[in-house]
Amino acid sequence: FNTSSSMGRLTLNVLLSFAQFEREVTAERIRDKIAASKKKGLWMGGMAPIGYDPHPDPNRRELVVNPEEAQAVRRVFKLYLAHSCLNATARAAEGEGIRSKRRVFASGRLQGGARLSRGQIHQILTNPIYRGLIKHKEKTWPGQHEAIIEEVLWEEVQARLMAASTRRRGTLTNTPQ
Repeated sequence: FNTSSSMGRLTLNVLLSFAQFEREVTAERIRDKIAASKKKGLWMGGMAPIGYDPHPDPNRRELVVNPEEAQAVRRVFKLYLAHSCLNATARAAEGEGIRSKRRVFASGRLQGGARLSRGQIHQILTNPIYRGLIKHKEKTWPGQHEAIIEEVLWEEVQARLMAASTRRRGTLTNTPQ
């Protein structure tokens, strides 16, 4: 196109606008597909959380329970109930040798296997995947994977986390105010 003339610039801009439109339509279709798949309870990939492994068949969008890691996840939930404090739970988990999920990539690179941080503990305790649910934005849907945590334990931990998040910071919990 001859962009030195106004007609050439107009043609170029029209073509660029159509290219942008195609990119946006493709992105919308991908977002809609992911949302629809999650509504069906399918795991849409990424790094499998501790306690689960991807299904051995790469064509199946499901998670399979990893028994050893699932036991560690259950233990983290019980430790939180015992301590009601993320930092204390992290220290107790470290004392029991509970580590983050260890991954070996195709390139041979290793990741994980380290102590669980306070943030990782919080992520585990608030991840609905352990209740057998798949989260998409603010909604959860029944997943096609097995739950690791029973509903009673899940609800009790969520109630304690909520109570801890509303507590005033910088004060001791047992002092009268």
